[in-house]
Amino acid sequence: MKFMPKSLSLRVVLYVFLTSVVMLMLLGVLIFSQISALTKSVEQEELLEQARKIASFIEYDWKGKFEVDFPRRYEEYYAEPTDNHQYAVMNASGKILFQSDNFMSDKIKGTLKKTGKYYFNFETKDGKFFSGLKYDYLFEGKIYPIYVIEYADEFTKFIASLQKDFLNNIVLLGGPLLLLQAFIIVLIFKGALRPVLTAAREARNIKYDNLSARLDESNVHAEILPLIQSVNNSLARLEKKAEAQKFFIANAAHELRTPISILKARISSLSNEREVFMLNEDLRNINHLISQMLDISRLDLADAGPQGEVSLNDIAKKACEDIGPLFISHEKELSLEQLCYDQVIMGNEDTLFRAVLNLLENALKHTPDKLPVEVIVAEKKIIVRDYGAPIPPEHKIKIFERFEKLPGSTGARGSGLGLSIVKKAAELHGGTISINVRDNGNDFILDFS
Repeated sequence: MKFMPKSLSLRVVLYVFLTSVVMLMLLGVLIFSQISALTKSVEQEELLEQARKIASFIEYDWKGKFEVDFPRRYEEYYAEPTDNHQYAVMNASGKILFQSDNFMSDKIKGTLKKTGKYYFNFETKDGKFFSGLKYDYLFEGKIYPIYVIEYADEFTKFIASLQKDFLNNIVLLGGPLLLLQAFIIVLIFKGALRPVLTAAREARNIKYDNLSARLDESNVHAEILPLIQSVNNSLARLEKKAEAQKFFIANAAHELRTPISILKARISSLSNEREVFMLNEDLRNINHLISQMLDISRLDLADAGPQGEVSLNDIAKKACEDIGPLFISHEKELSLEQLCYDQVIMGNEDTLFRAVLNLLENALKHTPDKLPVEVIVAEKKIIVRDYGAPIPPEHKIKIFERFEKLPGSTGARGSGLGLSIVKKAAELHGGTISINVRDNGNDFILDFS
């Protein structure tokens, strides 16, 4: 669900909180229903007790007359001017033999055929609520139904007050208790996840140059241990593969460059100078392509080489000096402008040098004759400015992908790897490579800010 937090601990707290609220409400309903049932039972017991008391006062007087001989306090109780307490004694045919002055005989018509003990309720037109009992009393072999009716307003008020107080207590006491519970759950959850967080910190510190490192398997919960062991096993396999790839790259560099050197020596022995020049140019392009492929393979392993303080000013100057003769041979101007000095970052000098060199080679290929290429060192940036055709917006990102070339540049020499090497080198140093398109050219910006 979209509204659910991504944090596992927050999700657990939310689930427990919602579950606790539901359980608290269900528990409240259960307790309240039990209290209501208990209170109703007490009320019914009170009615039954009154009916039995009345039955105990039924007798024959000395003349043999059937009567109800109430003590004085009972006479006063049922003689109150209010209609809160009522009684009646009937014979088996339903005729009322004795009753209180205010007995509501019209309210018991539906109960006359009920036998044994029968409890009932009714409400009067003025909104009063009454509870009653029909109790069949056996006396001298005959059944005498005894009715007891009590005003139930006090009972109703008690239940309403109990319900109100109970709900208020749930809000006032349950809220802080739930917050305390959430806080305790967060502490428990953090303690339970501490080994996972520790393993995550250890995993972040594992780089390509220390693949021999392993996550600590001590003090790890039994449920998490299989995951930690799986990660360590994966690291072991990755280390083995990485070592094999490093060996392949180093071996390939040696094996490929040796026959190229032999081929170069044989070419130099040819007599046709034009043919020697063209073959040497092809050989240089092959050598450059091999270097680029080895560079991209090395960078794919996320190995930027040893890190240290690197001067962007020195890298830009060194790259210009290295590729300067090539610009001269193509009759193109190369300039270096340092807007900011002492621009130092943490990185690998060789990797960054190759990135700038690839930018300059790209500018050399796509800048028309007699037009300059400018290298600008700004704050934490190296900018290579060319005066070639502006790059279309739809290709500003695509040209940094491998083997991608601009439309119309298929005839230009190049593998399409140079700018992808620049992008990878920038990413390894926490930087970016972007293009600012001008009306008369493009600015390639290596930004490490």
